[in-house]
Amino acid sequence: MTAAVHECLERLRLVLDTHAGGIELVEVSGSTVRLRFTGMCTGCHLRPLTTASTIRPALLELAGVDTVEIEGSNISAEAEARLAAAFGLVPTRR
Repeated sequence: MTAAVHECLERLRLVLDTHAGGIELVEVSGSTVRLRFTGMCTGCHLRPLTTASTIRPALLELAGVDTVEIEGSNISAEAEARLAAAFGLVPTRR
């Protein structure tokens, strides 16, 4: 599963790199993937939207991934679900 996570993150980095941001893998532990935003993403107020619309859905499509945690995230699961719903996104597991 770790190889698939790395491959997925490489595709996601191409998107984030377009605005000088990035994402790095902190660890894979069981079915949980833990990440950290880098670059311009670290201070971006749209990180929760990027997480809910792009990062989390892409990783949850991978076999064996049940949870995606973002280090330093300060938004509750409920707030993220409301944000996803507001943008018409399918609610996802954290």
